[in-house]
This record gives sequence, structure tokens and C-alpha cells, in this order.
Amino acid sequence: MNADAPEKTIEIPGYEGRVVEARKGARIRITDVEGCQIGDLFLISRDDTMEVFSPALTRLVNFTPFPRAGQPFISSRRRPMATLIADDSPGVHDMTFAPCDPEFYRALGAGDDHPSCRSNFEQAMRSIGLPIAVYPDPINVFQNTPVDAEGNYILGSTLTKPGDSIELRCEMDLVIVLTACSTDVPLDGVQPIGGKSTPLRLEVFR
Repeated sequence: MNADAPEKTIEIPGYEGRVVEARKGARIRITDVEGCQIGDLFLISRDDTMEVFSPALTRLVNFTPFPRAGQPFISSRRRPMATLIADDSPGVHDMTFAPCDPEFYRALGAGDDHPSCRSNFEQAMRSIGLPIAVYPDPINVFQNTPVDAEGNYILGSTLTKPGDSIELRCEMDLVIVLTACSTDVPLDGVQPIGGKSTPLRLEVFR
């Protein structure tokens, strides 16, 4: 058996989300299967679901807008949850935007039943019987929303190509939810994910 073969491989279809539990020391690889797809990544402590990922504390500890390789993602209790260990993508990600939710799509005229990352997160947590004690902010993997010189967000299409990936190492036992972002509607004339949500792959390595 290949020593680097994943212990678990989870395919996340477009417009959906999946959950996995990973032990401290495990490596997590997130791959954009077809390219141009954002993933909303939620990190929750397996031992206490009140402890969740904190983008504000992560920025404070690292003093960077997004961790560089070797830097941690920090919890609401100021503990390292995971460390970014490799980024084989264009390196463009976000830690400022909330997950898309039903209200977001209703405001855009997409109707009441449009899939959303918030709803997919809730469904993934229900699937393993865990309560949502606190709603974590996501790590918006591959999301292309830089800030311009005047302090405004620039919305761009996702830059990833098929097979682009990032890897994290778990620094505690985690519940991990990954959703394939559903923003298939144009925003200010830009299609962030190319007009259709497409698959992501989540692999867990010992």
C-alpha cells in the first residue's frame, strides 16, 4: 500500500457539502477538481464544539491577511487548529467573507430554494448528529476577493485550474466541513465560480 495514500477521500459535489473528523497530526488536502471553484472550509474542535475557527485571531497571531505556509489557523480560544503546510494553487484565498446563505440568494432574486454554504454546513453537521453550538466563520479557499488601494473589495473569478490544491496539518482533533460554494449568479457582472458550482475533493492522510 502506498504510504502516502489517503486514509479517507471524500468527493464534494457542486452545490453540496460534506463533513469528516480528523485526528491531531493528520494532513488534509483540498483539491479543486475542475477548476474555478471556491470552497468554504469550516473548522470545529472535536472535543468542544464551542471552539471554532477565528479569522480575527488568525490575522492577529500571524499578522498576515491569510496564513502563509507554516502559519496556523487559530481558534476562538487562541489555540492552533491547523497549519497551512502547502499551497499548490495561485495562492489567492479569503478569511473575511461570511458563507453565502439563503438570504443572500433571495436578495439577488435567485429564489427561496437556492443551495447555500450556510445550509450545506448545517446539513453536514446534522448528518453526524453534532449540534451547532457556534456558527464558525469559513476559510474561503481559492476565493479571489482582494482589497484595492482605496479599501474596496475587488470581486474576481476564481483563479484555480483543475487539480490545484492546498494542504493543512491538524493541530487538534477536528470536525471539518467543506462546501462547494454555490454562487452561480453574477455579482456586479462577475461570475466568481464560472456560472456553475463544481466538485471539490477532500483527502485525509495519517
